[in-house]
Amino acid sequence: MNNDNTIDFYFSYRSPYSYLILPRMLRLKNEHQVEINFKIVYPLAIRMPEWFKNKNIFFFIPFIRDFSKKAKKLNIPLKMPIKPDPIVQNTLTGKISSHQPYIFDICLMGQFMCNQGKGIEFAHELSTLIWSVKNWNKDQLLGPLFTRFDENLLEVREYIKVNETKLVKEIEMNQADQKKAGHHGVPLNVYKGKYYFGQDEPFDQLIDELIKDGIIESFK
Repeated sequence: MNNDNTIDFYFSYRSPYSYLILPRMLRLKNEHQVEINFKIVYPLAIRMPEWFKNKNIFFFIPFIRDFSKKAKKLNIPLKMPIKPDPIVQNTLTGKISSHQPYIFDICLMGQFMCNQGKGIEFAHELSTLIWSVKNWNKDQLLGPLFTRFDENLLEVREYIKVNETKLVKEIEMNQADQKKAGHHGVPLNVYKGKYYFGQDEPFDQLIDELIKDGIIESFK
């Protein structure tokens, strides 16, 4: 949980809105020295697959239009559809597949990088691949990504293989903290015991609180 001047930031690798808020969260950390606890959680499709029952692609079209429009406004790269989708799902029935070859790997990679103190920075780089580059999961892209963070992809995979139980428990602890904070959605920021869900008006409200408390002077 956070102290008075720290933000707990709950993030999902499948959430487009989590992706869209990342540059602003990085600005808070790097330009304004705001302490951010970056907390990876599994996507709702993993935590609550029943929510997607009978929700097909037509249900999500308005959301796709919305976050695509917001990405353009924020000048953030985004190409739809993402291939491969981090979550394997039947787009006609909404059913979440029992076989998930991508999401657990990237969440565990992300948690490993959190433990190296590079979680939010890595999430920004990997999310940019996921949401803008076809076949983002290939080693030809993931290898250079880890190299930019002074890590070796093969060594990271070996570490994850040996320490998977530990990393999974850490993600599950994040999810327990998120639940205690009062909301299951992402992106979710928690500051001084109050949550701010979303990347539009709630983020602006968070900024207002940080300015009021003297944590930052302005954010434009």
